[in-house]
Amino acid sequence: MISGSNIIGIVGAGTGGEAILANLLEIPGIKVKYMCDINIDAPGFQLAKENHIQCITDMDLKILLEDEDVDLIFELTGKDKVFDYLQNNKLTSCNIMGSAAARVMFHMIDTQQKITTELKAYKLELAERVVERTDELETVNKELQQQVYSFQLLTEKLQDINDEKTKYLVNATHQLKAPFAAIQSYVDILLAGYADNLSDKVVGIVEKIKIRCELLSRSIREMLELANLNSCVEENIKMEYSCLNVIVDSVIDMVSSISEHRNIDISFTPCTGNCMTKCNPDQIKSLVQILIENALNYSNDNGSIEISLVEGPSTRTTLTVTDHGIGIAPKNLKIIFKEYFRTNEAVKKSTNGTGLGLSIAKRIAQIHRTDILVDSTLGEGSSFKVSFSLARD
Repeated sequence: MISGSNIIGIVGAGTGGEAILANLLEIPGIKVKYMCDINIDAPGFQLAKENHIQCITDMDLKILLEDEDVDLIFELTGKDKVFDYLQNNKLTSCNIMGSAAARVMFHMIDTQQKITTELKAYKLELAERVVERTDELETVNKELQQQVYSFQLLTEKLQDINDEKTKYLVNATHQLKAPFAAIQSYVDILLAGYADNLSDKVVGIVEKIKIRCELLSRSIREMLELANLNSCVEENIKMEYSCLNVIVDSVIDMVSSISEHRNIDISFTPCTGNCMTKCNPDQIKSLVQILIENALNYSNDNGSIEISLVEGPSTRTTLTVTDHGIGIAPKNLKIIFKEYFRTNEAVKKSTNGTGLGLSIAKRIAQIHRTDILVDSTLGEGSSFKVSFSLARD
């Protein structure tokens, strides 16, 4: 979270300094070089010595302030005169963070770490339940060979198990919404300047926290959407006759601000013949939106995207979305629809992806008795195709 500052000094080795030092020691890429306090018995000194950190009891702090390697100093005494002294005597390359800002920031870090730990625990528990249920299914299948008459009862039991698993996942992700909303509120408070005056470097750090929270919130929403799609009874999904031209047009209009901001030209060739299909329009709109947003995310600025709807043989219309971006390596073409999978090129190009979009699109395609085909060349772009049955009446 604070990878922008690699070498850190701490002034104030009391309980607060000890707690923040313990947090910093857990962050990869961060080195605490100095621990300073006039009290040689301060609790933070013991932790510093155990981790081979230089301890300073001379409060003129000359060694710390003249060290050009130090990027950031935490002032944790809470005394204005100490903060002012550090601010007035530090090198221009070094930044100072006061105790108030440090407490707020590390409170958020602790909260996020707790949430991450809880999410891992939820996933582990869910995996254990799946294993338990799988064992039960194997036992039931053996019983079915001898008890054909119990088939209906077994079907109902399997549905209950699936409902329980989905309900657990939905409940778990719902429980994560409120903590993430709280973290985002704290971040907004910091960025608005209500907690303390933050340096430009600290503001940059907090903005990164906000981006990560937004990404995790998006992941939660997509996890819920995928869980709902996986648990739905296909026969109960409301289908109606819809115009594919209208659906694609609405999605293009929705993403127009993004394409205009990056100067990416989107050209759409609508279907000139029959483009009516029986579908769930909300789901098809989500599928089209995922394909077009992916094309935008992995295209270069000032590029172009071509979208077309072409009526083909066998009473079907094919939607094609083509970009000229980073492309996909041949070895990854068969696994890009797996949940949470993202290629190395995709991660480098766009940090806001969750790895769930194509899984959701794939599931929607399956519900509508179709498939998504992809053709791609690494470094040159990708083309995704989906065909839909046409309504002839």
